[in-house]
Amino acid sequence: MKTQFTFLTLIIIALIGIWSVLEEDDEAPAVVKDPHFVDAYARDFTMLSMDKDGQPYYTLTADLMEHFNDSGEAEITQPVFNIDKDDSAWVISARRGKIDDNNIWVTLNEDVIMQQTNSDSPLLLKTSKMRFNTKTQIAHTDKRVDITQGLLSLKSNGMVFNNKTGNLELLAGVNGIYVKN
Repeated sequence: MKTQFTFLTLIIIALIGIWSVLEEDDEAPAVVKDPHFVDAYARDFTMLSMDKDGQPYYTLTADLMEHFNDSGEAEITQPVFNIDKDDSAWVISARRGKIDDNNIWVTLNEDVIMQQTNSDSPLLLKTSKMRFNTKTQIAHTDKRVDITQGLLSLKSNGMVFNNKTGNLELLAGVNGIYVKN
């Protein structure tokens, strides 16, 4: 009797094992597609733009550029934006940024530094976020801006800079110190 019970138990266990292996799932696992993914990327990215006369207008370099399929923008890492037009030359750098698909808007984020490069007493602006329109050549931010030029030090909550006219407009809460030589 003990032998029959052991034999019957082994057959039941074997049948359960075979049944579980042969049983098919009624539903296939759902495949989740991410609607936001990188569809193109470039390392050591460089973009050179020419003006209407065929002269170099600006150069944008970055360690990494990633274009996303659904946003109409490319994200850039460690961007450096060089603007050299007529008598106005600027270098704008940041930790991160974005470029729209039309290459009109460049948005820079985190440790944004905008420095004049063709002056004996260069203007230096620091902020956390800045947008630059490559067509109108206007840079603006609504964030705090720290501005220095020689012994002059200014702080403002927002600014608008027009590269074509050279006008810098400070928007709100302007505070400044000028130290005489």
